[in-house]
Amino acid sequence: MKGLLIKDVKLLKNQKQFFLVICIIGTLFLVTSNDPSFVITYMTLMFSIFTLSTISYDEHDNGAAYLFTLPISRQSYTMEKYVFGLITTMLAWGVFTAAALGATYYRQIEIDLRQWLVIAVTYLAVALLLLAITIPIQFKFGAERSRIALIAVVGCAVLVAYAAAKIFEAFHIDLSAVIDRVAEMTPGVFLAFLCAAAVAVIGISYSISLRIVKKKQF
Repeated sequence: MKGLLIKDVKLLKNQKQFFLVICIIGTLFLVTSNDPSFVITYMTLMFSIFTLSTISYDEHDNGAAYLFTLPISRQSYTMEKYVFGLITTMLAWGVFTAAALGATYYRQIEIDLRQWLVIAVTYLAVALLLLAITIPIQFKFGAERSRIALIAVVGCAVLVAYAAAKIFEAFHIDLSAVIDRVAEMTPGVFLAFLCAAAVAVIGISYSISLRIVKKKQF
């Protein structure tokens, strides 16, 4: 796995101009926006998406077929993509959370620090959820068809949310009261719930990806 991580880091270095551009954009958000925390979402998502591009690079010109002639198992290859995705996503989140917090204090923007950190962790959970959804889709459909598949997944999610709202309405469940109840959770309980949910979702995603990669013909 170490060799695969080094390979993906070198691919990351080859994209330094792209990351320079988005870092400049992120810096502009920090300097001009009244809510510098937005840069956390933007930069974390941008770095997490790079994991998908490494899969595309691997499959380009039958590169994946060559990779598997090396002493690399499909399990270790799949695991490495998740490890690499978690490293890049959490590193970007940590760096730009600190930068956003520093910009907030430097510009003397008043915030509730505890609530602000809860929101920042929620951004991380959203990025990890996106990563967990998109990696299996990328493995299954490839770079081109995965865009269509992702749109279909988002559409299904909207339909499920709509159906859930109708079910709540049919059983006379006050959805706003449920949301208020969640909002009243203490930050520690809320963060623990987010962490547990993230671990569960990533675990399920990894199992699906591993099954796809084992069956895939390169």
